Amino acid sequence: MKSSNVLAALVTLGLATAVATPAMALENQFSGAFTSFYDLSNYTASGALAKDAPTQNYFVQRVRLGYTAKASEDVKLVTKFELDYNWYGNSSYSVARGGGGALGADSVNIETKNLYLDLNLPMKVNAKIGMQGYNDSFKGIIFDADMAGILLTHEYEKAAVSAGFFRFADRTNNATWADINTIGKYTQDMFSLDGKFSVTKETKIGAAYYYFSDNRNTPVDTKVHTLGINGETAIGPLTLTGFAITQFGDLSNTQKAKGMALNLGAKMPVGPGTARAEFLYASGGKDGKSLYIPASDNGGTEGGGFYDNEMIILSRDKNATTIDNAIVYDVNNRNQGIIFASVGYDQNFTPKLSGSANLGLGFAAKTDKAVTDNKSDFLGTEINCETNYKLMPSVTVGARAGYMILGDYFKSNTGAHGTFDNPYDIKLIAKFAF
Repeated sequence: MKSSNVLAALVTLGLATAVATPAMALENQFSGAFTSFYDLSNYTASGALAKDAPTQNYFVQRVRLGYTAKASEDVKLVTKFELDYNWYGNSSYSVARGGGGALGADSVNIETKNLYLDLNLPMKVNAKIGMQGYNDSFKGIIFDADMAGILLTHEYEKAAVSAGFFRFADRTNNATWADINTIGKYTQDMFSLDGKFSVTKETKIGAAYYYFSDNRNTPVDTKVHTLGINGETAIGPLTLTGFAITQFGDLSNTQKAKGMALNLGAKMPVGPGTARAEFLYASGGKDGKSLYIPASDNGGTEGGGFYDNEMIILSRDKNATTIDNAIVYDVNNRNQGIIFASVGYDQNFTPKLSGSANLGLGFAAKTDKAVTDNKSDFLGTEINCETNYKLMPSVTVGARAGYMILGDYFKSNTGAHGTFDNPYDIKLIAKFAF
């Protein structure tokens, strides 16, 4: 063999070894979830109340795939992807979010949710760098979303402190403002500072501060400070959770932020199961009195749906995917705020069969009587139930049904609109997690 060929072979072998060694050192971790359900409703697909509302029936499918490249206990690359069929039969041979559910399929619809580096640095500091899921410490009512940024966390023996910076939007992503020189100048950003402390084994307290800055519409700037405390404690069999939030700063150059929220939750064993209760007040009204909830660049709110009250129609359903409609979509509630109260009961009938029932009611905290002729602020009452059966350790099938009796909020003093049908929803659900 010629010396040049030997040298080439050695170089090739060396490169192959260099490439293969890191890959062989990696621990490849895969995870995911499959969810599909059949929905029968006169409300959830359209999100519109109506008289003689037609019954909608549709199938939904979602798959989430996660891959983590673990180089060591201190270095991980975390990724998560999502593939949806908004409903069976919606389209094929297309490029669309949630498309491809029709005959022939073959659509490009994969979504990137998370791509971040997870590092354990010296001094017991964890760093997450990149697009990651992050939610506030107030049961997700202010924000609960995927966002790009940097989050640093330091843990003590009985406490943890985190600080983060996240960029929600940059005005240069709009072609109207496509000037490369302005990248990073007209942005929507968030700074977060969060602390938790374990007073005892049963009692934990925390405080959080979130600063939202949005100058994409200069000279109308948003500079909102969100400050709150949260806590959890156990008193015998009773577990209590709750929080209090206040907001201050500028919603614009002429309007101050004055929003606030209070919450108390309770849970305890009762009989063969567990009883739950939740109360939430989020202020409403004009002149900045309602809570500021950050929105994505396309205008969609990223505030959580207060899933703790386990509603299906009155507030957002935990099982909803891309079709996600509710009477109260977020606690800002179109600047009206919200008063929620709910009770629920969970029970395991057998090791494989479980069920729950929930009752909830809601009020708009403050409506503007100058622009609405609603008879009252009472939105209505929802009752729902759910049952689940484990076919296998990782496979669950279930049913979830809800009915809402609309309140006088949806009735007009002047007869400006007719009477709406009470909304209902029935889901048959299959889930697989791995």
